[in-house]
Amino acid sequence: MLLNQSEENFRGYRHGATLSEVAAFELPEELVSQIADGVPVQALESVFRELNIDTPTAEWALRYRLNRNRSLSVGDVVIVGELAYAVESCGWAPVALVAEQITNRASESPVG
Repeated sequence: MLLNQSEENFRGYRHGATLSEVAAFELPEELVSQIADGVPVQALESVFRELNIDTPTAEWALRYRLNRNRSLSVGDVVIVGELAYAVESCGWAPVALVAEQITNRASESPVG
């Protein structure tokens, strides 16, 4: 889970944007394995929903909120497996990341 820290993050993800890694967690395989047009839509939508509702139900989302992280917004990035996706105003866009743009790495061991 990467939060966009760029000054223009409200405009969405831009290549090379500074991202802060705030959480690492595992999702249920049944979510990750549901692919539509090459995109794990169910997994991404689950992450978005859990990180934006008032009372999350997933344990990893509760921990995310307890750490006082903000809700998931346009321009933020979720990594599922080896692929990264940026939140757009409507849906998701695949993005290519480089290690140098990621700061404050979360624990190497997944949570959840």
